[in-house]
Amino acid sequence: MKLKYIFTALVAALTFAVGCEDDIETHLDGLRVSSSYIALPAEGGTQTITVRARYAWSFGDIPEWLEVTPDSGLDGETEVTFKAGAATSTLTAELYINCREESQVINVIQMTEKVELPIISCKKFNEEGEDGKSYRIKGTVTKIVNTTYGNMYIDDGTGEAYVYGTLDAGGNAKNFLSLGIEIGDVVTVEGPRTTYNETVELVDVSVISIEKSLIKVDSVTVKGSNAEEFVRYTEPLALEGGVVKAYLTCKGTSLSVNVPADAQSWLSVTSVETSGNSGVVTFNVSANALGDRTADLTFNTVSGTKTYTAQTTLDQKGSILTVSVSEFLAAAVSPAQYRLTGTVTNISVDEKYGNAGVTLSDPLGNSVFVYRMKPSEGKKITDLNIGVGDKLTVIGQRGDNNGSARMINGVYESHIHYTPATIKEFLEHEVSDVDYIVIGKITNIKEISAPYKNATLTISDDEGNSLYIFRMKPAEGGLAIEKIGLKVGDILTVIGKRGEYKKAAQMVSGYYVSHVAGSSEPEPEYETIWSEDWSSYKANDVPKDPYTCTGNGTKIYAEALAGGVTPEILVGKNKGSLAIKISDLKGKTGDLKFSYKCNKDYLTVTCSDGVTATATVKGKEFTLAVPSGVKSFTITITNPNAQNARVDDLVLEGKKK
Repeated sequence: MKLKYIFTALVAALTFAVGCEDDIETHLDGLRVSSSYIALPAEGGTQTITVRARYAWSFGDIPEWLEVTPDSGLDGETEVTFKAGAATSTLTAELYINCREESQVINVIQMTEKVELPIISCKKFNEEGEDGKSYRIKGTVTKIVNTTYGNMYIDDGTGEAYVYGTLDAGGNAKNFLSLGIEIGDVVTVEGPRTTYNETVELVDVSVISIEKSLIKVDSVTVKGSNAEEFVRYTEPLALEGGVVKAYLTCKGTSLSVNVPADAQSWLSVTSVETSGNSGVVTFNVSANALGDRTADLTFNTVSGTKTYTAQTTLDQKGSILTVSVSEFLAAAVSPAQYRLTGTVTNISVDEKYGNAGVTLSDPLGNSVFVYRMKPSEGKKITDLNIGVGDKLTVIGQRGDNNGSARMINGVYESHIHYTPATIKEFLEHEVSDVDYIVIGKITNIKEISAPYKNATLTISDDEGNSLYIFRMKPAEGGLAIEKIGLKVGDILTVIGKRGEYKKAAQMVSGYYVSHVAGSSEPEPEYETIWSEDWSSYKANDVPKDPYTCTGNGTKIYAEALAGGVTPEILVGKNKGSLAIKISDLKGKTGDLKFSYKCNKDYLTVTCSDGVTATATVKGKEFTLAVPSGVKSFTITITNPNAQNARVDDLVLEGKKK
């Protein structure tokens, strides 16, 4: 077809999309628009786009001939309409939508005159063209990337231009196959220029002309190394290799073939045969001991001074290469398949598109982003229940995004899920074989043993809960336990099972996941100022000095319900209390720590002589602020509940000097 009006090309831009196929909006972090090009007819009219913003937004200067409604808005989604009356000459405007520190350009045109664009070289289009303007290029189609949208590469001998989106004869998108364009055809197209992620694109082009190539690939057949006959090529050749035949229609005066340099080690031409307008090229494919591989084969013929080309792609299966994160990062971009396993440190699930962006890390601190990982066949991404800390295995290819390594075309294979738990939740669980992932601050390191390759330490949370981790091992494939560099104050992530020793909860079968360096200042060390001793009392005794008991039920019991060892004291319900006279502070003042074991968490603590008590662990541990000059005071534990409570192992501690 022949479209000679720049207005038509600009109308095509109304559906223009920046970037990849499934991302049809112009993107900024805080601002998105459904289209950044507006074309209004000469007789006047309206056009509407969608603005999606995280914050309040507004347009800058708007020319008098153009009406924008609304010209500002709040966060969320807003329909914005552009309106103009009839025009006698072409009008253009470059509008800016401002949203905090981000700005989006909207190009508006109302075209009246008819203009036929001159053909520009691909080199000049790439290097000197301006985004927002329309251009016409002519060249040979060297590669078709997408046959729905019509994404393709065009080469005119000066360079290669990328076309993103091709309109059909009626100006409709997503109907590329109706045009009959094939690799090797010479096409003339026009459309607006844009740049996305440093890639220059001609978007949503109109096709001006198509000159069919004098050479065409009719079919390809393959015979595997163990096969007896040729079959049509419909899927990648087996990794054992074999023979490939390409059948061509060739109306030129010769037939030749180009094999890419990086494929010549495994793909070779064994014969080229021609007869009339037909040709057959035979290839030998070697066995593949590496990952998946591919080769774009280009066939050439000459007519006069002009060379025509046709192309086909040959794929061969390979072994799936099992690699570590560091090995994957070091690999080259290729179609090879890699099996990658790592710890999930970040995951973002996209329910709309049914995929997930995942960051996988190893124990050495390396990490890689898995772009849009898909679930295995028959599964939904939301059904996988993958969480941070899980060990995930995914199969995909080595890709790159602006120099940053990533996995592309990734498909979920398997994962080991660890149940996340706070320290408090972990302590409340029963002893079991369930693996929990727990995070806490290292408050004590009992031992880091190089000979036994483990570490025994304690982690705590901000609520004062502590977890003893017995003989934690290093992560598989990671640094030796003594080389990890753990220290008091670091924030540790660890996976292990709920165990118990002498009725005390602890983590067993644990192994290191990661840690973040914490404060270099060590936790304060405490020494005992006073501790209870019930050893001289029998069951049903009421303790005397330094104790004062109130309530009918407050007395000694020969049991161990509080969590200590027998005997213990019961503090009676309904405001029963136990008061302790502290006569010797051993020179300590300031913040003291008072703690005890209890089967309930609702007991309260008050003090005399201006000493204030602040709970650090509800009903079990308190910070007592002792004013300077106080030599003695009384601590009173009160039970405000309608149930009795058991208490044991009462201790008052002060910081070591």
